[in-house]
Amino acid sequence: MADPIWLIDTSILIDILRGQVAARNWVDALALPARNLSVITGAELLAGCRNQREQRAVERELNLYHTVWMDESISQTALDFYKQFHLSHGFGFLDCLIAATAIQHGYRLATLNLRHFTMLPGLQVERPY
Repeated sequence: MADPIWLIDTSILIDILRGQVAARNWVDALALPARNLSVITGAELLAGCRNQREQRAVERELNLYHTVWMDESISQTALDFYKQFHLSHGFGFLDCLIAATAIQHGYRLATLNLRHFTMLPGLQVERPY
C-alpha cells in the first residue's frame, strides 16, 4: 500500500509554528510530495500574524508545502457540507472548504480537531501525533 498523501490542517501548522516537536517530527518524516496545504490554511495562518516577523516565519513555513487551490467542484462540495452540518454540528465554512479539498483530491486530512471533521462522508481524517 502506498503512503498516503496528506492535506495538513491549520491546527498542525500552528503547532509547528509554536515549536511543538511532535508536529515538526511528523511533518519532517513525510516525503515532500505528501505535504499539501489548502490555500485556506495559508490564509488562516497569515490572518493570525501580529507583525512582520511572524508573517515572515509563516511564509517560510508555507514554502515547505504544496498549496492546493480551490475550484468549482470543491466550492460546491463545501457549500453542500455547510448547508448540511453548520447548524447541527457548528461546522464552519473554512473547515468545509478544507475538507472538500481533501475529498476532491483523495488526500487524507491531518488535524488535531477530529470532532470538526468526523461526520463528513468520504473524508479520511486522522490525528497524526
